[in-house]
Amino acid sequence: MMGDFDGNYMGPGMMGFGTPGRGMMGGGMMGGYGCGPGNGSVMGGLDLTRDQRSRINAIVDQTRKAHWALMGKMLDQQASLRDLYNAPTRDQNAIDKGYKSLRDLRQQMYTTSVDARKRIEAVLTPGQRDKLREDWRESGPMVW
Repeated sequence: MMGDFDGNYMGPGMMGFGTPGRGMMGGGMMGGYGCGPGNGSVMGGLDLTRDQRSRINAIVDQTRKAHWALMGKMLDQQASLRDLYNAPTRDQNAIDKGYKSLRDLRQQMYTTSVDARKRIEAVLTPGQRDKLREDWRESGPMVW
């Protein structure tokens, strides 16, 4: 579930912005749960303006929608691969194409995450960006 930067959230974030391998799609946009202050979020300490929060929330919402669509395609592709593996005779070319398709979908999810990070950083002031990067360095590498 998602939240906003005012601290209103409803459970673990699922946007794929966290460290790869955490949960189904990641550990929330800032790593950890939710997107608001206090739940592992580094955005809470940036003193965002109302306009910044609104713009960042819009980016988060757009990215969430894109990721859910991609996740649906990934699950469909995984089901196709399952069926290919369960076929009486395995078609290696079809399996190879299926894995390539899955890899391409994962790349699209990564690309949308990088784009969202750039767009969010563009909303911040230079001081806020510096503080955010400092917080990221302290909390470890993230691919959100």
